[in-house]
Amino acid sequence: MRWPWQPKPEARQSGGDFSDAVVQLIEAQAAGSAADSSSTAAVEAASGALSRAFMGATVEGAPWVRSAVSRAVLGQIGRDILRRGSSLHVLRLAGDRVKLIPCSSWHWEGSHDPATWTVRATAYGPSTSTTWNLPATGVVFVTWGSTPGQPYAGTAPVDWAHTTARLGANAERALADESGGPVAQLLTYPEGQDSDDDDDGDPLATLRASIAAAKGKALLMESTQSGYGEGKAGAPARDWSPARLGPAPTEALVKLADQAFLPTLAATGTPPDLFAPADGTAQREAIRRWHLGTVLPLARALEAELEAKLASPVKLRFDNYPMDLAGRAQAFQKLVAGGVAVNEALVTAGLLADDGD
Repeated sequence: MRWPWQPKPEARQSGGDFSDAVVQLIEAQAAGSAADSSSTAAVEAASGALSRAFMGATVEGAPWVRSAVSRAVLGQIGRDILRRGSSLHVLRLAGDRVKLIPCSSWHWEGSHDPATWTVRATAYGPSTSTTWNLPATGVVFVTWGSTPGQPYAGTAPVDWAHTTARLGANAERALADESGGPVAQLLTYPEGQDSDDDDDGDPLATLRASIAAAKGKALLMESTQSGYGEGKAGAPARDWSPARLGPAPTEALVKLADQAFLPTLAATGTPPDLFAPADGTAQREAIRRWHLGTVLPLARALEAELEAKLASPVKLRFDNYPMDLAGRAQAFQKLVAGGVAVNEALVTAGLLADDGD
């Protein structure tokens, strides 16, 4: 078998522009100038679910295929195509084994014909990076979707629905900023009793020490109405009245974040009932729709790409729980009762895969 991979990679030290770009992004997010939709709970819930579903698939094929298409590879592909819109793995030979190496950056070149495409792909390690210049046949490349103007670039669902994703990201960031504010209990005390004074002669020293060591216990405090010996004239208008300083998000903001969570899930092909509070029937139906409408189509696209690049049959088999076996069994029974052949009825009811599946 002839593998169309160039044998000599380029090795480079990590750093430079790449490190600067990462630092700039971190600084921008820390400064609050970047609301990253990929950091929201909805995106992680959807990408994590797809990644775990792919990891749970059983790979059918030659032993070397099963070794190459590991659970780690499947999980990475599932997470990447939802989060960034595409996933690229370089095919490499390690002794007598085929390995799929995940790449974090790549650049395509070529004409409108995918057969002419070449890619410059880079994989990063702890201290060095490796770059390959390969034909399209030397990589496994899967996308969530792409535009006719850029068929070589995958587009993530949060990029297609960027307005909704931005709404959710801004709402969650506003809540995070609100909850990240200072939290304290404020106590009034008579004028002139400076908390920074030396403890000697400070009537509040014992009280401050007791409050610091309270840890939730009840404390008995002397009334402030005597003005700490200065009389009524030095007493506060009200006796001890602690006031809390802490997060106070508006009800509208909380509802907005909750509402943005659901359409963001829907944009990723994940039924909201899969994560929203719902009864068992609704959640089972959500799993069925998600499995049939999102997991299986993406898995079929991945199968086709793997078969084309590995030049060997590949099948991904999933647990049948989401397939509504009870309803399919009833359909099978009615088909057989209507005179349909058993094998044909099994295929029609979805209980047996046909040769084209």
